[in-house]
Amino acid sequence: MSSSRSRGSLGTSQYSERREFDSLFRDFNEMSHFAVRGITFATEAATDLEEAEEQEELNQLDVIVRDYIDLENKLGFQRTALNNLKIRFDAGHKFDLVENYETQLDDALNKYETKSENEKYFQNENYIEFRQKIWDVNHPDETMPPLDKEADDEIVMGRQKESLYCPITTLLLEEPVTSNVCKHTFSKDAIMQLIRRNMNSVPCPMTGCDKYIMEHNLQPNKRIERKVEQYKAHSEDPMDDVEYTNIE
Repeated sequence: MSSSRSRGSLGTSQYSERREFDSLFRDFNEMSHFAVRGITFATEAATDLEEAEEQEELNQLDVIVRDYIDLENKLGFQRTALNNLKIRFDAGHKFDLVENYETQLDDALNKYETKSENEKYFQNENYIEFRQKIWDVNHPDETMPPLDKEADDEIVMGRQKESLYCPITTLLLEEPVTSNVCKHTFSKDAIMQLIRRNMNSVPCPMTGCDKYIMEHNLQPNKRIERKVEQYKAHSEDPMDDVEYTNIE
């Protein structure tokens, strides 16, 4: 009888802890959505400030956007640490949840703090989109120069650094989303199907990449989406993907 009660108590405890995990994930997702909305509003306001030539206010807005990006990254580290603990918990491992969480989070935050301005912001799709919208106000028909002056941001079909093709479908990207853990880009529906079939965590489909991708790691990539549309507009037959070579 006591054995039955013991098993029942254990089951209740595990159920309660799983609910705590789910509640924390929801909180992180809500805060992440708040950060993304902040970046969106800031991007919309930036175009008005650029038109009004309010450079001081624009510089302040740039700082705010960077703060939102920092927040979004830190929330991502928290979600990843929590997800790793949940996987171990579901597998029946016994460990100190708080100590392990804090250790993983501290390691991720310390690595982030050592990153350069280029790694933190100039490669972030939301920041690139923010700067792109500002650039387009006075240079609508010109390509924005790379934010990192030492980087080569040119896209050339053929041997290129940035692909306009989805590595999963091998077709031109549709609703491109980019992973914030490895910077690889995919068609949204294609990568989401893989993630859902693999319990919300899938190895990156890009050959040679050892990162794992979850749904919250994916960010819409408006910059690449715009380049796909430009490429289609300048192609004689944009629907004929066969005649072009995928990027390695």
